[in-house]
Amino acid sequence: MPINKTRKNKRNVTADLIQHHHFLLRMETLTCPSVDDKDMAGELISRILHDIKMKPLDKPHVYYVKEPHYNEGLTAICPIQTSHIAFHFWTNPEPKILNNSESKCLLQFDIYTCGSLSLNNICQILHHLTVYKPTHVNATLINRNHSMTVERLIRWDKTTHEWTQWVDRIPYM
Repeated sequence: MPINKTRKNKRNVTADLIQHHHFLLRMETLTCPSVDDKDMAGELISRILHDIKMKPLDKPHVYYVKEPHYNEGLTAICPIQTSHIAFHFWTNPEPKILNNSESKCLLQFDIYTCGSLSLNNICQILHHLTVYKPTHVNATLINRNHSMTVERLIRWDKTTHEWTQWVDRIPYM
């Protein structure tokens, strides 16, 4: 009888670890990485993965897209043990798609894991990206375990809130 109880508990622990979290981030920024920042972008991915305790399967692959002009910007991807992390910066975004008049660059970022992403993990990611001076942020954490359940939404805009106030409110450990 105790053996079955132990097995059941182990299955529950495993079920809690497997959440199929997908973190999607759309961030408008004041600064944008250039063609010369490819090494720095690879290091950024490595630092994020280290801080959120995810294991890369390869080194980050970083490229600078020059054509077509509307798609110009730094793009990167890295396979991880539980799936992937990827992003693309648009250095010349169409102004009509930007929410903040100060925005100069657009970052689309995502990380998918069959594991779990905590609020602390999300905060660590956001703190790493503050170097680009965000002006508008939309972040969504989706749990894809059984369906597409939105677990967390974060929205912020510089015109209505100071960035430092927002960063101070994020529980960062």
